[in-house]
Amino acid sequence: MLKKHKLTMMLASLMLAGSTQAAVTDELDNLTREWLQIESQERKLVMGWQEQEPIVRQRIDLLKAEKAQLQKILATSNDSQDDVDARRNELLAEQNALESQQADVTGALNALVGRVNSLYESLPPPLRFNWDKEDAALEGDSSDNPSQILQVALAKLSRLEQFDSKLTVNEDVLTTPDGKEVVVKQLYLGSQLAWFANNDGSIAGSGYPENGKWAWHFGGDADGQAIARAVAVFERRQQPEFISLPLPFGAAGTTGGGR
Repeated sequence: MLKKHKLTMMLASLMLAGSTQAAVTDELDNLTREWLQIESQERKLVMGWQEQEPIVRQRIDLLKAEKAQLQKILATSNDSQDDVDARRNELLAEQNALESQQADVTGALNALVGRVNSLYESLPPPLRFNWDKEDAALEGDSSDNPSQILQVALAKLSRLEQFDSKLTVNEDVLTTPDGKEVVVKQLYLGSQLAWFANNDGSIAGSGYPENGKWAWHFGGDADGQAIARAVAVFERRQQPEFISLPLPFGAAGTTGGGR
C-alpha cells in the first residue's frame, strides 16, 4: 500500500514538472517574439534615421544660415537707423543754427531798413521820388523776400550816395507864401542843401532838412539872380564863372552864412 502511494506521488510530481516546463517554454517563446519585434522596430528606426538624417541636417544648416542672415540684416538695419538718427540730429542742429542766424539777419535787416526809411522825409523831393521807384520793386510777392528788401535798401543808399556826391538841377513847381504857384529851378548841393529861383530871379529861396523834414524857405539871404546864373552855368547855357551863394542859416551842418 505504501509503495502504491509513493508511486502515485512520483507520477504527480512528474506531471507537475512537465506542466511547469511547458509554461516556461511558452513564456520564453513570447519573450523571444517581443524581443524580435523590438529589434525589428529598432532597425526600422535606425534605417529611417539614416534616410532622414541628411535632409534633417540640411534643414538645420539652412535654418542656421537663415538665422545668420537675419541677424546680419538686423545689425545692418540698426546701424542704418543709428546713421539716420545721427544725420537727423545733425540736420536739426544745422536747422536750429540757421534759424538763429536767420533771426539775427532779420533783426539786422529790419534795423537797417528802419534806419534807411527814417531818412525819407528829410530828403529832397527828387531823391524821394527815386526812393519811391525802388520801393515799387517790392510790390507783390517780393514784399516779404529778405534778399529783395536788402537789395532795395542798398539801392536807396546808393542813390543817396550818388546824390550827395554831385550837384543836381531839378525843375519843379513851388507854392509861394501867398499861395501862388511858381515854376522854379532848384540847384541841389548834395542832399542837405538847395537853392531855387524862377527864370528872372525875382523869386528865390533855399531848402534844407528842418525838424526831420525837407522844407523850402522863400526870400531870406537868397540872391535870385546869382542862383539863376549858377543854374545857367550848370546847364552850360552860360560861360563858367565864380558865383557866390549864401549858405542859409539853419541848413544841416551850418551855423551861419558862407559861399
